[in-house]
Amino acid sequence: MSAIEQVWTSPEIFCVPVRLPQNPLRNLNCYVIRTPERTLIIDTGFNRPECKADLLAGLETLGLDWSRTALFLTHLHSDHTGLVWELADRGVPVYMGQVERDYYQSYTQAGGIPSLFPDFLREGFPQEELDRQAEGNQGMRYAPRPGYPIIPVADGQLLPMEGIEIIAVHTPGHTPGHTALYLPREKLLFSGDHILFDITPNISVWPGISDSLSDYITSLQKIRALPIRATFPAHRAAGKDVRVRIDQIIDHHQRRLEEIFQAVAAHPGCTAYDTAGRIRWSVHGLPWAEFPPHQRWFAMGETVAHLCTLMRKGRLHKREQDGLFHYYPTEPDTIILSGGTPL
Repeated sequence: MSAIEQVWTSPEIFCVPVRLPQNPLRNLNCYVIRTPERTLIIDTGFNRPECKADLLAGLETLGLDWSRTALFLTHLHSDHTGLVWELADRGVPVYMGQVERDYYQSYTQAGGIPSLFPDFLREGFPQEELDRQAEGNQGMRYAPRPGYPIIPVADGQLLPMEGIEIIAVHTPGHTPGHTALYLPREKLLFSGDHILFDITPNISVWPGISDSLSDYITSLQKIRALPIRATFPAHRAAGKDVRVRIDQIIDHHQRRLEEIFQAVAAHPGCTAYDTAGRIRWSVHGLPWAEFPPHQRWFAMGETVAHLCTLMRKGRLHKREQDGLFHYYPTEPDTIILSGGTPL
């Protein structure tokens, strides 16, 4: 375990690094906000022994009083929620954004990640690749036991912390109910996976969500409007200027949309899986054929999310044939303009 770092003085804020073995994210930044009256922990790490050792050792070093401690989960992904029972069983109340809480409950009732398998099959994802997800997808392997108690927090609501204001900010996109935390007096942002500085957050498809990428861009612009002195991301290092980073992320998705459109235009009738294999990814320089199973899963989800946005904007359309969706560029004179956030 790396050393605990104090990242802010008033209020006291510490970063407890939690290793994520065999994962390109490398670590989770678990933040601890401490006041004389209360302590708030933000996110936990996977439900696996290495993460548990790092998290509990770090929290023990800080000498927390469990009776005056709460936990906030930025979103439902297992690298953020995996060890929730370690704290809930100690009587620590668990908070989550209301939209994410509701979505998590319906998502787990539907079966979680495997509930997406039929949709991915229709997008061309091979059955043998889906069969490998149970082995290689860490979100499935290291998830917490479902049913943990959650206290929902609405967008704009204050968390129950004495002596400090902490506001929940609904930032959908990475997940449907992802929620960041904002300290208005100090102008500090805990961005979760909404904004990362040296990697780009994965934006994927979700059941019941028509256009997660456009939701994400709208959320970025929502954060951009806040006065922010420092941003604390859930993974990797923090950056100095969150507005610059937001602009970079938006530009990345604009370029990705155009790249995917051109790939479909060059191969009309392709599936999403075909398209994912034709665009550029930053996975240690590996060609698509050598991607690990879980990386193909994330790449596939992100490709479909961009295809959904291009269809909403009228640039592409799809047809179903033999149980597969095939994508085609839309002729210019048939494009229907739609509202929404420009990309």
